[in-house]
Amino acid sequence: MSAGFGNVSRTIKKVELRTPHHIVGFRQRRWLRVVNFLRSYSLATIPAEKSDGISKSKAKRIRRTPISTLNQHKLLPSDFIDISNSCSRPGIRFQNDISAHAWQMCYYESHGEALQFPSQSSGFLYYHQPQDAPLLAGELRFRLTSSNHPQSFSQGEDCFTPDGAVWKIPLLALYRFPYNRRIYRRLQLDGFISDALHSKVENVVKTTHCPGDTSVILHSLHQVFPINFAATRFRFFVLGDSTCRKVDITYPFRMADRANKRASPYTSKGFVHFELSTLPEHAGTRTVVMRVVKLVGDPGPYLGDDRPVEGALVLQHRPAGRSEVLCFDADRNTPKNGAKGFSHPDALPLLLKNTFGGKH
Repeated sequence: MSAGFGNVSRTIKKVELRTPHHIVGFRQRRWLRVVNFLRSYSLATIPAEKSDGISKSKAKRIRRTPISTLNQHKLLPSDFIDISNSCSRPGIRFQNDISAHAWQMCYYESHGEALQFPSQSSGFLYYHQPQDAPLLAGELRFRLTSSNHPQSFSQGEDCFTPDGAVWKIPLLALYRFPYNRRIYRRLQLDGFISDALHSKVENVVKTTHCPGDTSVILHSLHQVFPINFAATRFRFFVLGDSTCRKVDITYPFRMADRANKRASPYTSKGFVHFELSTLPEHAGTRTVVMRVVKLVGDPGPYLGDDRPVEGALVLQHRPAGRSEVLCFDADRNTPKNGAKGFSHPDALPLLLKNTFGGKH
């Protein structure tokens, strides 16, 4: 009997030694397909169980049906996704996408830390084109709905970030970053991106500094956008029909102390918009000012008269208690204007042109 087993052992060894390399490669590929299949599942958290006063959570794997469209008018019940209390980067798949890994949705705080999507984060991903805006201003959004019925889309509301801004990913960021490119291809299949628009997107991404997923992008003067009054630099982008201009404003709310160091006296955040100044000192000019729409968060200990106030113009704090209205002359391109931190002289004229045409 032992001799028989020995023959079998020698036979197996011979078979293993003679196995062609392409057979091993086939097994590896088959195993990779299994791994990729498992990766298509996303980690979700089911209700926590409490034991001995300690909250413990169990996790289960959920297979999400690939999304068929980002067109809100062609949604199917199977396009509904539920990422409530999911992991910080839930995986989403799209039909006709052959990528090995699922696309990961991200939910960020203002300082960039990835968070879990909040409870009741269920609904439909869709493409939004702002009214009267350049086609480059399109963006991916997440509409929260009460059910998986496409009819519930109109009664839902868009998902918001922890800072109170609409969760979105700009069109230029969908093309610029490889991990977003599959969404861009989905938009092409849905008919949102024509050959002419694709040519513009491709050219802008190749030739200019483009916005990221969470960048502030403006196409109209009166757009409301989030602001951090404690920031020492504020960056935003202005879009035209086929252009994108990056703007950096350094020390927008600066204060100089005795050591001649610049810092902001404010700690609050809020929402603001630009507007043309009607102040007497700006008569006859195209001067742009910033107005506070809403304040959020802790205002901090600073109680000076130049602190941000809802409904008022934003002021710049100056040494010795002096303050000035934060303003930018859209038509001035001088070293002094550059010293004030305005980095792109044709951005504000573009913003005014988008808003008023040739009237201003």
